[in-house]
Amino acid sequence: MIPCQPERTPAPQRRRARPLALWCVLLLWIGSAGAAHGSSLIYKNYLVRYDRGWDILCEPYVVQPGDWVLKIFRQKGEIAHKDFRDFLGIFERLNPNVRDIDMIRPGQTIDIPLRKLAHGTLPGQASGMVTIPFVTLARVMDVLHQHAQEYQVRRGDTVSQLVAAHYGRYGSRSYQEGIKLFQAANPEVTDIDRIYAGQRVYLPEPSIREETWYAAMYDEQGNLKETIDRGPGSPGLPVAAGAELKAPAAAEAAEPASPLAQAAATVGGELLDKGTYFIPRLEEPDFEIDLSRNPLLDLQTKKLLFSQDGRIMDRDSAEIETLWPRTRVVRYDARASVPELVGAIFDALDDPDTHAEEVGFDDQGVRVAVRAKWIKTQSDQRKLCITPIAGPHEQTPESMRRYLDQHGIVLKEMLPGGHSMATGTGSHVERHAIKDILAIAPTGQKDFVQGLARALQFTYSPDVAVTFPYAGIQIQAYANLVSTPGGREVLLDFGELYGDAIKALRQSGLDVVQIAPDDPYTTVAAKVLAGLGEQFVEHPSFPAAPRPPPYNATVTIYGLLYTNAENNKHTLLSAAALHPAITDLLSADGIAVVTW
Repeated sequence: MIPCQPERTPAPQRRRARPLALWCVLLLWIGSAGAAHGSSLIYKNYLVRYDRGWDILCEPYVVQPGDWVLKIFRQKGEIAHKDFRDFLGIFERLNPNVRDIDMIRPGQTIDIPLRKLAHGTLPGQASGMVTIPFVTLARVMDVLHQHAQEYQVRRGDTVSQLVAAHYGRYGSRSYQEGIKLFQAANPEVTDIDRIYAGQRVYLPEPSIREETWYAAMYDEQGNLKETIDRGPGSPGLPVAAGAELKAPAAAEAAEPASPLAQAAATVGGELLDKGTYFIPRLEEPDFEIDLSRNPLLDLQTKKLLFSQDGRIMDRDSAEIETLWPRTRVVRYDARASVPELVGAIFDALDDPDTHAEEVGFDDQGVRVAVRAKWIKTQSDQRKLCITPIAGPHEQTPESMRRYLDQHGIVLKEMLPGGHSMATGTGSHVERHAIKDILAIAPTGQKDFVQGLARALQFTYSPDVAVTFPYAGIQIQAYANLVSTPGGREVLLDFGELYGDAIKALRQSGLDVVQIAPDDPYTTVAAKVLAGLGEQFVEHPSFPAAPRPPPYNATVTIYGLLYTNAENNKHTLLSAAALHPAITDLLSADGIAVVTW
């Protein structure tokens, strides 16, 4: 691994998301293909941080003099380009030390989120640090947009005035360069002598001339090139020279020791158990609370004071709650277990949402329901679901917990000792790289049945001639035949048999299944399996964790679960868009998937 050196952003990030593995392969290919043109292939270390179900590829950055937030963010990453609001939320959560993003200071270290990574995308991702190759060959157009400010033309403005204000007097060399930069940044302005009030244009920042690669943007005739090699040591937002890049420490390393501290961490609150807390009173001295005697749990929306005898500093709890209306006094036993303390906290909250037993969401043909012993709505409206489990063997798979987290459900599972299983720490990783998944793309009902039969190892024979007696004579017709390896068979009618033909066929001992023109593929599959006498379950449900109800997550998939009676193989038939966490779950149970 080559350590990170001072450098700037690689070639501008494309706006369309691509799998990161493919991204790296493309970069390697571009690096080798572009070597003849002077491009550079370099390696860079990135941090991987966890946020709401995603691994976030981050670039550590030390703020430089003259930096401002939007300048940095504009040059950095796919997330900022795709959804800037989402980017800001991730940035704030990963950088709690930045109280105000508009007031960053030189020397301050921040982690800039670049890209969301699916669980297990890159080798070594779980370690918290990855090394990625990239090339420095960039399009001049993209570089300009990173170093330009949007400007709304005012009445009386001219391009020459705007450029001269930043690049020097009219006719000078720097002015001519400024005009070329303006034209490249604004290709839609076909005549620079004709701009109008209200029009939005991009004005290249004069600071671009201070970049070490600025001169390389021009050819020998002084014209702008199409691409530029910004080199490994120049473009970008550097990590401080000599700075050591460390992966984030695992959450378990900071696991609180006392049962009360563990309970506070489980419910997502801040426990204050040292020092003195002062409650202001009118016309009286502040009321003082010794926190080592009566710890305080701050849950943002409510505060809880803990007492072993029901009194706070020898005052009745009712007096304290009257003095401090948003506070509740919790009586507890110092020998209580973590689950008992969590239960006491939830009893004290007595909020309507804490009595909920189930939360869930719908996701493109999938219904996910989570039942937990305790459910709490957090300040950001995400649902915290807490459930005691018998041991690690009952834990919900990591990929499923991340999937829930992406949909606003934070799952915490408490071990008998009180420790909670944390999501995103890289432990207990369950991924199934090889999955039995077959996708078919039917063009119609007949094509669908043919693909389904092939997937289930049935035999499909179109336009089979069948003869049957009708009104005293033998009639010949054509139908579609599906048969199983065990010898069961059924004729399918896609609206091609008329009159009493179907009745006559059935009277002759042939099974006929009628497919209506408006039957969706799931209904077609159900009719075929029922006609063949095969076993299946409609809209099957699967437990997310290997533990019994009542506290578990359940995944219900719109479709059919077919069971082959001969080999007991299970196959899910569904048009639902299945998240990798769900296919992980199915693969762990040995369930094949046929989707369309």
